[in-house]
Amino acid sequence: MDFPNPSYVENWFLVATTAVLLAGGISLLISSRGAMSGGHGLQGTLPLLLGIGLLVTGLRHGRRLLTQLRFFFGRGLPVGLAPELTGDASGKSAQADELKEMLRQNAITYPEPTGPLNGLLYAWIRDLIFAPRPVQYIAQRQFQTGIVIIVTLLSFLVAWAGFSDPQAAAWMGLFYFVFSVVLLLIPLETGARARANVGMRGLVILVLVAVFAPVLLPLVSHSLPDIGWLSLEVQTLFLLLASLGSVGLYFRALMNQMTGAPNTNMAREQTSLSMNCHPKQLMDELDRTLQDEWIERIPNRRYLRVLPMVDGGAGSFSAELVEETQPMPAAEQRRLDVATAFRLARFRWIAWLDVAGVALITLATGWLVVFGIKLDPTVIEPRLFSLMTLGLAMLALGSYCLNAGRVLWQRFDFTSRIVWIEMQGNYQAARMDFGNTFTDRVKTEKQIINIETMTLRVWAAELDTVIFGKGATRIVTGLRGTPAFARRMVQHLSTFAGEQSVFVAPTSQADLQKSAVLGALNRTSGVTPAASPAAAAIRAAAGACPSCGSDVDSSDRFCGGCGTALQPA
Repeated sequence: MDFPNPSYVENWFLVATTAVLLAGGISLLISSRGAMSGGHGLQGTLPLLLGIGLLVTGLRHGRRLLTQLRFFFGRGLPVGLAPELTGDASGKSAQADELKEMLRQNAITYPEPTGPLNGLLYAWIRDLIFAPRPVQYIAQRQFQTGIVIIVTLLSFLVAWAGFSDPQAAAWMGLFYFVFSVVLLLIPLETGARARANVGMRGLVILVLVAVFAPVLLPLVSHSLPDIGWLSLEVQTLFLLLASLGSVGLYFRALMNQMTGAPNTNMAREQTSLSMNCHPKQLMDELDRTLQDEWIERIPNRRYLRVLPMVDGGAGSFSAELVEETQPMPAAEQRRLDVATAFRLARFRWIAWLDVAGVALITLATGWLVVFGIKLDPTVIEPRLFSLMTLGLAMLALGSYCLNAGRVLWQRFDFTSRIVWIEMQGNYQAARMDFGNTFTDRVKTEKQIINIETMTLRVWAAELDTVIFGKGATRIVTGLRGTPAFARRMVQHLSTFAGEQSVFVAPTSQADLQKSAVLGALNRTSGVTPAASPAAAAIRAAAGACPSCGSDVDSSDRFCGGCGTALQPA
């Protein structure tokens, strides 16, 4: 299927990121090689490790870039809304029953948010409940993450203001720096799958740390190694502020993925049918009709199929079918370039999120390169090590921004049509004979199933669906009824049911030819002397039909048994 590459804009940011990281890594490797060749092995070890780290990170982004240069979307994608049935298989699933209930209720169900923080979030952004579920989940996590960062920042500022001992302040800075990296940045690195939910217990711990850390750390800091040269207070403050800004930018990009309250209306047509045929014939005609409606000759997705069970005698039956046409790209699924992405509201903040990611990685790489070039193991310079620690933190935060943006770049919108046909009724088995038992040479008989006032319902609607990632779960975001299609299906099936024949007769050309030969033989063998004109007149005068021998009256003009014209007496 012809899809525009959704990663086209993101690829340009990956090009810049890969180039910066590879250049920084090669620069550090060259610096470490020069230091080692000059006999300063210790001086070259740390830049060597940092260079390898930048090089590996750059190659990872480059690998992702190369895999996204071309985009392929096969016919098996996107995934179905329920497990699909193959061929003529019958069955149902819990997901198919959920689709039926959605059509019956004419409504899309949304998960109800739980917890105090989510209650605050949904009170603040009322239309968030109508957003696709992945957007809701990511928004919940990012809101909780922002709350955690704000509480951590306030706790850090209170603790920082309460320290007068430089050694205790250094340990306090190290504690909050490690806490920020481990608790915040590592979960954020996982993007949409992150869960940075500290909860009430975590919030209470942060408050206790802010109140009692200035009192407890001076009591134990003198028994710990002196790390006064590693001053991390400023780095921690910058890290928390940058993390808060990145989360806020991501949250703003998420809000532009919402479309407000969806349209939900359903088309349902209902009628009653009476017919003399097996209800399976109606299902067969339905299969043929739906096949004529295939989009781009792509088979429909069949989610539910229950055939009618008729065992003979009398009883009740039910049958149903749920199918969806091949989802096709929505009209707004257009090909983007960088300039267009900044103009459109849905993509503008995602692009700025990638800009922030590239800027943070560029800044981090520059700091690490400066650290590697100026490192002198004989002189411990606190500001130099501050560049390294802050550079590593900004590198992780920049990678988070790029990974978070990737989740939103991989959004696809689709439209399709779903139809649910439901049949319920009662049946009675019967036998029908056609032909005169005594006079007709050709007679037919047939076992038929008589169905009176069977209920036929057709539900039809166009679906708006969305996915975040090629193989991700598809989410229904809109429901628009198609009454014309539902009405046409009901009329077609009603006409088909009324045209079913209850007689058995030859239909092939060979049968018709053989029937004509047999009829000629019957007529030839029927000409006997008794059937000559003279004999016919005698029999008519005697009160008998000259053809069949039935009794006739002298005033009859035609025989009542076979219809032969009688000659006047």
